[in-house]
Amino acid sequence: MGEILLSGYDLFISEKMMTHITTNLSASEIEQRYGNRVRSRMLAMFNLLDYNKNVLDKRS
Repeated sequence: MGEILLSGYDLFISEKMMTHITTNLSASEIEQRYGNRVRSRMLAMFNLLDYNKNVLDKRS
């Protein structure tokens, strides 16, 4: 997964291609799992949409 995100970063910088992801991990959990390099690239590439944990599920 880390390699995919780093490759996506290279495309983002060189060709302005977008990568979209969803995750239930926090920024610190991403750093623990994939390292600081991936986390810093994600901060540069993505806009964060954060939802309150107490919000009702909108899928139903």
